[in-house]
Amino acid sequence: MRSVPTALIDTSTLFREGLSKLLAKGGFHVTMMTSNVEDITSGSSSESDPELIIIGTKDDDIWFEKNVRTLRARFGDARIVVLADKYKPDQVHTAFRLSARGYLIKTINSSTLIKSLELVMLGESIFPSAILMHVETEHDADIEIDEELPAETQQISHSSRTLSARETQILQCLVRGQSNKMIARNLAIVEATVKVHIKAILRKIHVQNRTQAAIWAVNRLEPMPAIAGANGSTYSLNRAHMSP
Repeated sequence: MRSVPTALIDTSTLFREGLSKLLAKGGFHVTMMTSNVEDITSGSSSESDPELIIIGTKDDDIWFEKNVRTLRARFGDARIVVLADKYKPDQVHTAFRLSARGYLIKTINSSTLIKSLELVMLGESIFPSAILMHVETEHDADIEIDEELPAETQQISHSSRTLSARETQILQCLVRGQSNKMIARNLAIVEATVKVHIKAILRKIHVQNRTQAAIWAVNRLEPMPAIAGANGSTYSLNRAHMSP
């Protein structure tokens, strides 16, 4: 991955310096680093403009909206990601409404942060699942059920918001980047059943695709123990291979 010109805005000097070093290891070159939005918006447009802007937050919602608006107006093509001290629903909605590309919490681990930023640069949006409850997407429609599928599978559309044990297993497989075909083989179920489970998962956790589902799972699911696979083999969802 090429080095991404990045601007970092946060009131803590120590945090900025530490995050800058972490980002550099992940392919994000911090070219601007400040505690004040005006410091990076006062200059004229140039080829050195950041492609990614990471901004911290304050408890002041008016300050937050003003600064995100200023950044969006000045750096129209840049991807803006909010890195907050804590989850604030009003600020999440503001960031989403002003076309920011992500809202992350500072308690996130470093590998997940870098992966999330990589996805943002690839065009994804990373927001807490709660925000998607208020956004109409194609996944808000009822799941289409294949009448030929087992009755156990068809019951998914009527289930509660709580993930079932099988859905949790499939989420762990998504974290490993497995295809539907591979998941079906490892769990000894048919591929059509996997597809229905994934549709149910997307609806329950309010995300738009399997990539966002995997990111959701990284911070919320505990590693699963080895489970029985096809032909009596066992498969550890924390490993990338089958073991006899």
